Amino acid sequence: MIYQLSNEEKQLALSEAERRQSVNEQNNSVGRNRGIEKGSKALMLHKIGSLGEMAVASYLGLNNFLYCDKTPKKDSCDLPFRIDVKTRSKHYYDLIIQLDEKTNKNFWLCTIELDEIRIQGWIQSQNCFKPEYIKDPAGGRKAYFVPQSKLWPPEAFWFFFNSNDLSL
Repeated sequence: MIYQLSNEEKQLALSEAERRQSVNEQNNSVGRNRGIEKGSKALMLHKIGSLGEMAVASYLGLNNFLYCDKTPKKDSCDLPFRIDVKTRSKHYYDLIIQLDEKTNKNFWLCTIELDEIRIQGWIQSQNCFKPEYIKDPAGGRKAYFVPQSKLWPPEAFWFFFNSNDLSL
């Protein structure tokens, strides 16, 4: 699903990315899973992440809950209903889940490439932790790589929510 953000939503997301990077550099924060910590590449990752979070929040009508946690902790979620948004820079990329991730989340994959935002789908965490999904393409940074074909379509979330208990 291709998703369009308003100019206001884009600006808010990009401002949040700059805030995150500034805070991380001031605190000498370590990159997650040995990822990039400082400089323009790290800022680019924050931009991609905050734009993906904005897209999912906007799509689901949860904008009021976005960017509330100014100092997120490990295992926190981006949005209510235990939603954790993972954003990648190529539309064909799989959903990445860290090996030590909590098992009570709903992971959403958003991809951004050439200014086009796609909400690829979502999956409950218990369906992510399969040995066949463990890969290490970067070397020394194993994670679960869930194929996009295993994700539920975005429009299935509220149907699923209404027929199951996805408490806040």
